[in-house]
Amino acid sequence: MPDVTLSTNMDEFLTGVNPTTTGIAAADAVVLNAANAYSDSLITPALENQSELTLIADASNNVKGYVGDIAASAFSNQSALIGLSLGSSVTTISSGGTFGTGSFSYCSGFTGSLTIPDSVTSIGGYAFNDCYGFTGSLTLGDSVTSIGNYAFSYCSGFTGSLTIPNSVTSIGNSAFYTCYGFTGSLTLGDSVTSIGDYAFNYCSGFTGSLTIPNSVTSIGNSAFYACSGFTGSLTIGNSVTSIGNFAFADCIGFTGSLTIPDSVTTIGVYAFYYCSGLTNINCYVTRTIMNASNALNSAGVTTIHARATDSTWTAGADTIAGTAVTVIKDL
Repeated sequence: MPDVTLSTNMDEFLTGVNPTTTGIAAADAVVLNAANAYSDSLITPALENQSELTLIADASNNVKGYVGDIAASAFSNQSALIGLSLGSSVTTISSGGTFGTGSFSYCSGFTGSLTIPDSVTSIGGYAFNDCYGFTGSLTLGDSVTSIGNYAFSYCSGFTGSLTIPNSVTSIGNSAFYTCYGFTGSLTLGDSVTSIGDYAFNYCSGFTGSLTIPNSVTSIGNSAFYACSGFTGSLTIGNSVTSIGNFAFADCIGFTGSLTIPDSVTTIGVYAFYYCSGLTNINCYVTRTIMNASNALNSAGVTTIHARATDSTWTAGADTIAGTAVTVIKDL
């Protein structure tokens, strides 16, 4: 069994202050029973192999939380858990598999903010799926390199802004699906290379502008679908090669001009559907690429600026991607 310490000061724990700990016998190293007292039934082989655990308890020694390395499904479905502290030795928050259950999935009792410490390098699939009780900010540590599929999906209570740190290279499918509680900006780090399908789908609370950094090469299907709260410009980095189907559909708040860089080779169906605030496109791709789908259907675009040397474009009135526009060859 692992070494275990027990905290009996929930106030200190919940406010992030290191609690006073007292040792308990190895025989009592049972992980949690959030409603009652200690229970052997919830300890898993993965947890038994941890080198150190910290149990968080109330004044009656009812275990309410845990600190340590986190195995797949370690605390899934424990809706009565009220406290979570991730220690500085944690490096991986494990995945539950393709359709599995992650480390803390369905732990809907968590409240307040969540900080992923700098020691964590990987957040696995479904890690915090459906933890909708969080009511504060989400802070990701500066060592995280990957965010797995459905890692924070349905965590609708997170508020404020979200920064994807520069260490992150991939954002998985549906990683933040339906996290509509965010109320500030979304900042993507400059090492992200791929944004998965549905990654930020229905994150309707984000505001301000959105910049897809130059490191990104692919934007997945419906990656930002219905992110209707953005109120500024949309900038697409100069390494993007593919923009997925419905990638920015229903992002009705974007305003001004949009630049499609010459790196883009594929624009998916309805990619900018109902982006009614976009009025102009600086288009560095051929007419064939731009017109391959109804990418601009019901968008607000009235003018496309194309390269003067691009023979695929003809100046004047045209219908591109389902929208009537005026083409000006002045780039």
